[in-house]
Amino acid sequence: MKIFIKNLAFLILILTIYSCEDTLEPTPYSFTSPENFYQSAQDAEIALVGVYNTLTAGSIQGEGNADSFRRDLYEMLVGGTGEGVVPLRFANNRGGQFGTAAFTSQDNEINFTWFFLYAGISRANSLIENLPNIPDDDFIGTRKVEIEAEAKLLRGFFHTILSMMHGAIPIYTRTDEDPTKGRQPVQEVYTQILEDYEFAYQNLQDRGPLAASVNKWTAAGLLVKVHTYLASMKTNGLSDFGYSPNSFEWVDANTSYGNAVTISNDIVANSGYILTPNYDRLFRESTKSAQAEEVLFAAEASSDASQQVINIVVNNFIPQGNPQTVGGGSGWTRPTGELYDLYSSNDFRFSHNVSGNLGGNPNILDVVEIDGIRYYQPRILPGKNNGFMSIGKYRMKDPDQKTYAPWASGISFPLLRYADILLLRAEALFYTGDEPGARAILSELRQRSVVEPALVDDLDTAYFNPDFIKELQEERSRELCFEIWRRFDLARFNIFDETINSLDTDNGFYNDDVVLLQQNWISEKVWFPIPLQQIDLNPNLVQNPGY
Repeated sequence: MKIFIKNLAFLILILTIYSCEDTLEPTPYSFTSPENFYQSAQDAEIALVGVYNTLTAGSIQGEGNADSFRRDLYEMLVGGTGEGVVPLRFANNRGGQFGTAAFTSQDNEINFTWFFLYAGISRANSLIENLPNIPDDDFIGTRKVEIEAEAKLLRGFFHTILSMMHGAIPIYTRTDEDPTKGRQPVQEVYTQILEDYEFAYQNLQDRGPLAASVNKWTAAGLLVKVHTYLASMKTNGLSDFGYSPNSFEWVDANTSYGNAVTISNDIVANSGYILTPNYDRLFRESTKSAQAEEVLFAAEASSDASQQVINIVVNNFIPQGNPQTVGGGSGWTRPTGELYDLYSSNDFRFSHNVSGNLGGNPNILDVVEIDGIRYYQPRILPGKNNGFMSIGKYRMKDPDQKTYAPWASGISFPLLRYADILLLRAEALFYTGDEPGARAILSELRQRSVVEPALVDDLDTAYFNPDFIKELQEERSRELCFEIWRRFDLARFNIFDETINSLDTDNGFYNDDVVLLQQNWISEKVWFPIPLQQIDLNPNLVQNPGY
């Protein structure tokens, strides 16, 4: 199966214009060559949809099976980070190897996520290269440069995820570059990423033309994300394991943290994004208006069945229960006792993220209705030693109200939230000498989650740690558990080994199975392997140590 990337420009040419208010999924258009395609502003918009489509593609060129953020990439980044455990009986199910650190360079999912992300890069490059061929006066206002900026932001994001997963990677900014180039040092990778994000930051509007479009503040947030990532990688000294292109010794951490403070100032003062009042509305199928208040970037799915744009959360990240009757999931991943222990009972995030199950009988469950959409409520969890314990982060609506398959989800996965920006800002403030300001941000974030009649001071007291960075790491897990950044947090704070090895097999109903993760874990797995299939096609790709 030959899937190495040389020129995937034609892929964007079979996609049609966006047609639904909450997703960017295209439908088949036509086959044509790049030189004949880019004739109008509409053609550029169609091509841009093709770049976005990579985020939640089910397949590309007929290859892969939801290896985007639709499912596999999400499961790869969330699994095996100490927040969830894969019970032994599910260890051999699809994606189980990521929860148990049993993945290898031969895994199809790793190969296809690499392929999908580079396909997105190639799509972006084709659009950027051909955009100048379309007359300026065919566009309204500044739309031409905005299309370029959206494409560069997405190209930067695809490179970011690839590099945070694999370290040094080949960089592609043109479609005619050598497909057999080798891995380039992370210094070169992040120089290009920052250039793409800066261009988008300077050239995008406060909000994009479509509900799912990236915008100026998406770019700003990703700049904050990258600057804190670089600074923390340098500060905490993650080993390159003898492969120097993966070294972050070149980073000036003070400058990077300073940049994060400056840009996050702009986001807080001017972006208009807020902490949406109800935390749970960020993770439901039908509450996209609440997401729009806080989520700067999402892997969009649609509640419009005609678009056939779904994300697949049913296996791992919703309360266990019958999807046909109560909107439940398979329960292939369960919360660890360590995650349970992070929370105070006065924190709403506790009962939302670590819940009881849904079972299969709707008659025994409470129901909450949000704008006419019903959601079955998980059972009350009496403690962490109860087998009902489930991941409650994402919620699917009453299947009787769905017009698509019960196992499918219209949930848009948050990729970057304002809450994350605040936490990154707190980190940057601490490292630039303002610990009181950093702690005030944690209080601001917790205010949303206080369960009445408790006060935020109660949470501040319960969660206080004299080591601010330890408290910050725990707060990031409370707020962002089962989102895509946990794996990268463990890497950049250099606490992956500590986190995995400290999991207690006696701490909670499912923790006896953390031994699978501990047995398979080695320090080098902080980086994913370069897919063996790609090395077979391109011998200039050097494998990461440990594989």
